Amino acid sequence: FTYIGCGLWAIGFIIENIADLQKRIFRTNPLNSSGFITTGLWSISRHPNYLGEIILWTGLTVVCLPFLSGWELVAVLSPIYTYLLLTRVSGINLLEEYAESKWGDMDLYIQYKSNTPILFPRIWK
Repeated sequence: FTYIGCGLWAIGFIIENIADLQKRIFRTNPLNSSGFITTGLWSISRHPNYLGEIILWTGLTVVCLPFLSGWELVAVLSPIYTYLLLTRVSGINLLEEYAESKWGDMDLYIQYKSNTPILFPRIWK
């Protein structure tokens, strides 16, 4: 559990930080000031930073799992809560609404949206 959980945590941490760095670099270019990012991790997921966050919390839960008992097992809800929060309450749904209002009529955005999964990258096409 420790190795698998730490591996998941590291993968999530790396994905989240690379996605954030890619977006920060994209935003520093004045030519991209009114555009949306479609490169790097953003080419395989419309919200890779949130994917990383969910994987990270899943990894932490896996590490802790062998040590939990009784009511402590409620901790396994943490990655589920994170997923629901980011996909249903705040995060993705708000950003998707904003993106739709800003770029929804652009052919390039429509193509990006139809070809790029919202959260989990496609393993096959």
